[in-house]
Amino acid sequence: MTRLIILSLLLLSGAAAGFAIWTIERNGRDREEQREAKEATIDRLLSSITSIAGAQQAYADNSRRDLAALTRVSQQVDRLTTEAAGLRAAANGGASSERLEEFWTALSALMGAEGRARELLAGGEETAAADAILASARSHVAALNTSLSAFREAEAEGYRRARTTASWLEWAVLGSIAAIWAIGLVAFAVRRPAQAVLEVATPVTVVPSPDLPLAAPAPPPPSSLDLAAAARLSMELSRLSDQASLEGLLANAAEVLEARGIIIWMGAGEHLVAAAAHGYEASVLRRIPPIPRDADNATASAWRTGLRARVSEDSSGYGAIVAPMLSPSGCVGVFAAEVRGGREQDEATCAVATMLASQLAGVLAAWPTSTPTIEVLPLDRQAAAS
Repeated sequence: MTRLIILSLLLLSGAAAGFAIWTIERNGRDREEQREAKEATIDRLLSSITSIAGAQQAYADNSRRDLAALTRVSQQVDRLTTEAAGLRAAANGGASSERLEEFWTALSALMGAEGRARELLAGGEETAAADAILASARSHVAALNTSLSAFREAEAEGYRRARTTASWLEWAVLGSIAAIWAIGLVAFAVRRPAQAVLEVATPVTVVPSPDLPLAAPAPPPPSSLDLAAAARLSMELSRLSDQASLEGLLANAAEVLEARGIIIWMGAGEHLVAAAAHGYEASVLRRIPPIPRDADNATASAWRTGLRARVSEDSSGYGAIVAPMLSPSGCVGVFAAEVRGGREQDEATCAVATMLASQLAGVLAAWPTSTPTIEVLPLDRQAAAS
């Protein structure tokens, strides 16, 4: 039994490490795509700023009205406003956001000057309009160029720090899993079945007495978990992408755990809501109330503490395993399985349930807290899973 638990923990740790590495790599690709998009936007903004500065310099050198330059500058200001709005929406915060706010302040001043120039031009005051946008606003354009360059440097530094952190996390995960596997393999190798050694050393032949009835054979031990099936299920959960697949995988999870039913509770503010389930009728979905965070039951306790909980079997012969769904941002929900035959006390079964909860946490953390068609736990059985 101890060897089975060690093997289960090794498989769990390997699956968790694989999922963590995949998540880090995926986040790195997303950051790189965001960086490239921002760089392209910054290049377009700098091109527009250069065009405006060129028109202002030409006006300063020639000291003459140029209605075509006024039109070009007005178009470039509109383009700057559109591009800067998209860049502002994608800001990462910190120093880069401060530089972007400086850019936006200078752009607002330039937009004000451009608006005054349009009003003057509409009133026939062409010289005053040209002075407003091509002469008086030169300091605003210079501030635009300075703040945008500072924003680019701050963004580049932020992405460098993010890459360094991601690389450190990958090495930390790999180092941790290597240490866990080394310890587990040593423990697996050195542990010997003491009872088997004793029986080989001192064999005993038992001859039943003809005067006494034979004792009834001992009942067979409870069936052990199919670890190969658990490992396959863990791999399939890491590729989960839609509700239909989730329902099928929950059915497989129920088979692996020998569970009558499974329900996934997802956090929504200060409450847990039933987001997906297997083994129960779906007709009572709307009647299931959310579970408050401070509720006095195993489900809320697992959510609050991030620790696995058990509900001992009742008179019906069913108990429950309640495992928190932990992600880097905290506990996002609870995985509850209704089991029978005292399996809630079996460490291997609890370990596999914890593994499945961890896998689901990374996949479901970004999903909505409710779906249009799901299977849920009926009211008269809710207590068994909470």
